[in-house]
Amino acid sequence: MIGVIGPLVQGKRELRGSGRPVAVFALGAVVGAALTGTLIGVLGGVAQGVAGEGARAVAVGAAGLLLLLVDLGLRTPTLRRQTCSTWYRERGPGTAWPLWGFDLGLGFSTIRLSSLYWLMVLFVAAFVSPVLAPLALAFYGLGLGVAFAAAVIAQAWSRPSATASPGLGLLRAAARVRLASLALLGAVSIAIVFSQGAPWT
Repeated sequence: MIGVIGPLVQGKRELRGSGRPVAVFALGAVVGAALTGTLIGVLGGVAQGVAGEGARAVAVGAAGLLLLLVDLGLRTPTLRRQTCSTWYRERGPGTAWPLWGFDLGLGFSTIRLSSLYWLMVLFVAAFVSPVLAPLALAFYGLGLGVAFAAAVIAQAWSRPSATASPGLGLLRAAARVRLASLALLGAVSIAIVFSQGAPWT
């Protein structure tokens, strides 16, 4: 995210500005995520009316394990698209920050590092009331805002090295995030099956 949302980053990738860009980014992310949550709620209402809770749990857990296998093959289901880095220049900061947040908050419109997001979507569709699905996804958008704020704070307190490559640092961070996501994807998928869908429960 920081690699693409670069208008606050100057020559040495030092962040400038105040908390307002973070706040409007977070607001846009919450709105985008809630919109996706509304769609998930509609589809989830249909799924919940068709299948019982145990069957839904087995289906979601099995889908999670399948997604894990797909991810391990380095083929995470995703659009090969990043949020638009030129919006800041073309539309100005007042429009770019909420647009970036909204775009990323939608969840499905930009590249994913792992399928953990898809498991969350399946879980919400299978087990969360359609009325509460937008709220559940809104917390995902809020999480994006918190993550962005944390990145801004970390960047402000860090001392950039003249020899370090910011791009390489981002790639290393992305690799760590992907590894943690894969571990969580597998653990949560198994837990869903055993807690809700195991035939002996």
